[in-house]
Amino acid sequence: MPTIFVLALLLICAALSTSAAEVAAPQIQCQEATYDFGSRDASETVEHTFILKNTGSADLEIKKAQPACGCTTAELDKNIIPPGDSAKIAAKLSLDGRTGELQKPINIESNDTSNPTFQLLIKGIVSADFQISPSTMMLRKDSPEASAAASVIVKSLKNEPFEILTSQSESGKLKIRWDKLPDENAYQVTANLEDRYEPGQYGDKITLETNHPTRKQLEVSVLVVVPAPISVAPSKIVLPQETSSPISRTIVLKYPPNSTFTIDKI
Repeated sequence: MPTIFVLALLLICAALSTSAAEVAAPQIQCQEATYDFGSRDASETVEHTFILKNTGSADLEIKKAQPACGCTTAELDKNIIPPGDSAKIAAKLSLDGRTGELQKPINIESNDTSNPTFQLLIKGIVSADFQISPSTMMLRKDSPEASAAASVIVKSLKNEPFEILTSQSESGKLKIRWDKLPDENAYQVTANLEDRYEPGQYGDKITLETNHPTRKQLEVSVLVVVPAPISVAPSKIVLPQETSSPISRTIVLKYPPNSTFTIDKI
């Protein structure tokens, strides 16, 4: 009989220990997991601080705070949150170049097994005073020495009069002019490029100073494209060492338009 009693006592202790282990777990919560910034202009940057709280009974470990894209940043002030404690995530969202309804999630990965990926959300409506069309000015050079020119239209969406006062490119290599369009609160902005560029793609930016009451500066993204004289794809062919049947592979050679090209020998 004493043996049976001791065995029963051990089973009860084991059950209590297992139950306690199951209860001791972290739990992630956020009182305001979705932040609605309302309606903002595309020139603004939205900032908000999310408060994460551990409502569980074990330490909550934040493994990663990952925004959905590069326009959003998220900085966590600490990775380990004891039970009952909280941590702050400072989020920033750039609205530059965006219009209409916007939703940007931030995924929080933690050791909360019941909710390992917790999602925060920043949302709102982005309005714009100006439209730049196309959104990126592309300058394509037919050769490294060739000149190139391209234009975009900068227009006031609210039909407000404005003037472009000065312009400057980030590289300093673009010659920029602007011409007011008749009967419209809009300008045609044209850039010319005469410098030599090696084959490849290069980013640049044009900053326009204006007399608009709320948008003193406008930025135009620029992409310079210089195609290679002849491109080969793929550059390497891998053939199997052993095969019982014929095999074939294809190489594509591309050359710039308005030029001649012949294969003399293989």
